[in-house]
Amino acid sequence: MFIEMTMNSQKIPKKPSPKNRKNLLKSIFNHFLAVVLPLIGLLLSVLIGPPFTNTPLLIFIPIIVLCAWNGGFSAGILSSLTVSILVNYYFLGSHDLNTFLFPGRILQSLLIFIEGMFLSFILENGKNQEKIRDYKKRELELSKDLLELEEKNKKYEKEIRLRDEFLSVASHELKTPLTSMLLQTQSALHNIRNESVAHFSFENLLKMLESVENQTKRLSRMINDLLAVSVLTIGQLSLEHEEIDLGKLTKGVITDFQARIDKENVPIVFNAEEKVIGNWDKIRIEQAISNFISNAIKYGDHSKIEIDVSHQQKFATFVIKDIEIGIKKTNKKNILELFQNTIETE
Repeated sequence: MFIEMTMNSQKIPKKPSPKNRKNLLKSIFNHFLAVVLPLIGLLLSVLIGPPFTNTPLLIFIPIIVLCAWNGGFSAGILSSLTVSILVNYYFLGSHDLNTFLFPGRILQSLLIFIEGMFLSFILENGKNQEKIRDYKKRELELSKDLLELEEKNKKYEKEIRLRDEFLSVASHELKTPLTSMLLQTQSALHNIRNESVAHFSFENLLKMLESVENQTKRLSRMINDLLAVSVLTIGQLSLEHEEIDLGKLTKGVITDFQARIDKENVPIVFNAEEKVIGNWDKIRIEQAISNFISNAIKYGDHSKIEIDVSHQQKFATFVIKDIEIGIKKTNKKNILELFQNTIETE
């Protein structure tokens, strides 16, 4: 059995919203007043008498203004039409329908209607100008709010970017010493397990343990600094200056990388003047030199690495060179950005 169902395609009329119903009722009421108020004005002018009976517009013009201001241009037109008819019938001659259509009376009624229409237009235009001023004022306020929201959004984006950079820095800075420590520990364990007691070197083991101890201390301080997110957020670090021999410090960092150097089979040539003394933050200098050496090993394609430490008057110089790989000129502007993958063979 096949059953076909069809539906009427006619749209079901939507019920007007409460706000629309309210506006409709208000409009009807205002147009009702546009007819009733002139009748009330007529009654008052008759009861009061002069000067309103001699100059009826004294009472009817304010009524037209009130209707136009309250109900808009259409209510003002309806009020003007009602006033022109009442003035023609009650104040411009006898109450006789035959004289109601005299050209003179019609012309005066028309002038009253035009005057009322002109007043209604001026009032409507004035209200529109006031609305425009209100809209512009509101627009200005919304623009200010939008600017504030944009500033807050930029602030939040910056905080998110700083958080991501912090995580990247933490991952990168902690990985280097941990890798070196792991390699040295593995090398020490290998020597202990495989070398005989006669050939076992306690001196080499002691050097490895000292290197691991130094890197552990450096790692501990780095962790404390990296956990201070607020320091990174404001772009400042608290430096602890002390008198350091840059050549000796560089040699110590190279020693920390010895296990990795041996594993990667990377020849390193180190030259340093006798003493290059300065007041620096030891951990920060070690951190920078460690990153340079790590990158040279990683991207040097097993080429020779040359490191020179020297000084000229009040300045110290640290130079590191590797061969057979470089950075394209178009990418050199990005080398100071965080973790840019711009290293490519020329």
